[in-house]
Formats: sequence, structure tokens, C-alpha cells
Amino acid sequence: MKTSKIIFLILLGTIAGVILAKMLDIRINGSKNDDIARLIKVKRFPLPAFKVFCMTNSRDVILVRNDSSFIEVKSLENSVTPKVNYELLVDTLTLSGFEKLVHENFSVIIYSTDTLKKVLMKNSNLAIDHFRFSKLSLDLYGSKVFMTHDETKSNRNALLDIVARNHSEVNSDQFYVDFLKIVLQNSRANLSFFAKKIDVTLSDRSIIYLQTPGEISYKKDETSKLNLIDN
Repeated sequence: MKTSKIIFLILLGTIAGVILAKMLDIRINGSKNDDIARLIKVKRFPLPAFKVFCMTNSRDVILVRNDSSFIEVKSLENSVTPKVNYELLVDTLTLSGFEKLVHENFSVIIYSTDTLKKVLMKNSNLAIDHFRFSKLSLDLYGSKVFMTHDETKSNRNALLDIVARNHSEVNSDQFYVDFLKIVLQNSRANLSFFAKKIDVTLSDRSIIYLQTPGEISYKKDETSKLNLIDN
């Protein structure tokens, strides 16, 4: 198995364990599948379309491309749902101080339309599920993000711009994008998706694993490593 796949599977397993396993912990062990659904309550908070999503000191949040925008909170029926600190000002949604690990049986999902163009993360952790954004910019500082594929392959023409600094990590499953621009500073990336064109800049002990693209340009200092993986 490729190193990229192993790393991704470990990350995927970790996040899945936090988001899902805790919701189905000892309190529902032994329950039938159709009983589990009845034990989970769902709350939705409608949002207007927004262009920027900011996360600060927040963990294990999921972002999903959707036809409408809202926040979805899932928890067990008998549990107390903690407050999700969010604010929407003009075209920017801000989520702060949400630590999934300190809450039991709880998850939060951000649904956004394709109007979302930028995600800003500081000391945070995010999963982008079924990547389907046509153009998205990710700016990470001391943060982690991983992106899963979209089975419809509707994002073949997507433009993805990533800046990751201060021990950040960027990981992905296999999917398609047209163009990737990525800047890593003291950070690492393990990207299994396929891109027609890639522009890479690495510095300060950064490392990246990439599927061999159609066209690539790169700059790196002597402390950093670029690794191309054959399809």
C-alpha cells in the first residue's frame, strides 16, 4: 500500500473515531441500526450564503458543499448539547473555541453553497467531505485539514489554493482538480488527488507527497522535500 494511502487511512480513522464512534459509544452498544437513528437528535441553524469561513481553536468540524447553508448539530437524545460559538458578519462565518474532544456524543457540520471561497484556520482541525467546491482557498496556521473525494467527479475544473504554516498538515483522498497552488512553511502535505497543473513552494523543513501531475512548477529550499508518487 502506498505511503500516502496509509497516512490518509490513519487520519481518516482517527477523525471518524472522534466524530462517529463517540456518538455510538457504550450507551448504544448492542442496539440495532434502526434503533440508533432514533437515539440521535439533530438541530439545524439556517445561514445566508457566506464567502469566508474562519475557525479558531476549534476541532473536528466537518465542512460540506450543499445547495443551502446551515449548521447541523448532532447529539444523542438524552445528552446536553453544548453551545456552538458561531457568528456571521456580512459574508464571513466565524467559529471559535469549539473543542469536540471535551464533549461527549456530539458533532457539528457546516453546510455551505459554492459561494464559499476562503477558509481561514488557526489552531483548528477540519474535514472537507466530498470536495465539490469550484474554487477554494485554504489558509492554515497550526491546523490540520483533510479532504475526501466526490464520487460524481464534478470538481474536475476546480481551482485550489493552499497556504499552510507553523506545523500545519494538509491531507486528501483521491479526486480531481484542474489547478493546485500550494505554499508550505514548516508544514507538510500528503495529497492523493490528481491535478492538471501544480505550483508548489516549500520552505522551512516542509515536505509534500503528490500524485504525478500533468504539469508542475516548484520552488523549495534545501531543508524541504518534494515527493512525486506514480499513479
